[in-house]
Amino acid sequence: MLSATSNASATGLIFSPVSGVINNGGPGFGSLADTYNQNGLATNFVSGVTDFDSYLALNPTHTFAYSGNEWFSNFGTQSTTVTYDLGSVRSIDRLALWNEDASGIGRLNLAYSTDNITFSSLAAGLTPFNNALNSAYPADVFAFATTNARYVRFEASECRQSVFAACAIGEVAFSISNPTVSVPNRFLANSATAAVPEPLTIAGTLFGGTAVLRIRKRLKATNKL
Repeated sequence: MLSATSNASATGLIFSPVSGVINNGGPGFGSLADTYNQNGLATNFVSGVTDFDSYLALNPTHTFAYSGNEWFSNFGTQSTTVTYDLGSVRSIDRLALWNEDASGIGRLNLAYSTDNITFSSLAAGLTPFNNALNSAYPADVFAFATTNARYVRFEASECRQSVFAACAIGEVAFSISNPTVSVPNRFLANSATAAVPEPLTIAGTLFGGTAVLRIRKRLKATNKL
């Protein structure tokens, strides 16, 4: 579903971040890489090649299955901050966000930077759609003024916690035009980890009855319960 703040008629190519780090609320559960590697999407795209509008017109959905497809912040958190790296400074004008169904973002602020040091506001007070629990979910599209950025920071809060007390992301991608200049990656070499070990138990004594049955469906592939 489209939630455009401005510039809704812009054209561009759909592009995935090349890496990302968890600034707070982590390590959480799963891998942050699963929020930008297209895992879980019913229809894939070629990053930097596929037309953004044409792809979104297909109404590509994201699976609600957790394992290997989504990332959750630490248990007991209702907010998180993560920063995505686009690999070089690129001209961006829209965000596609597949908002996770069980613990999706309620309120989102975006900030951008070209050097990963100084960040400025890109968009504030975005309200992603509250998708139905245990259902494949579509993308929200948020438009903003065309901006040259390499790093995009998500400040997510008010996460809906119908099953699991955390803040979750399904997938993110951007609309880009031509890249501008490349700048050094200031992330620590080991900070954008590809996978984070999960705890021995996520539910156990923390959940009972229906909640355990629901979270079991989401985490059954991990064999941790």
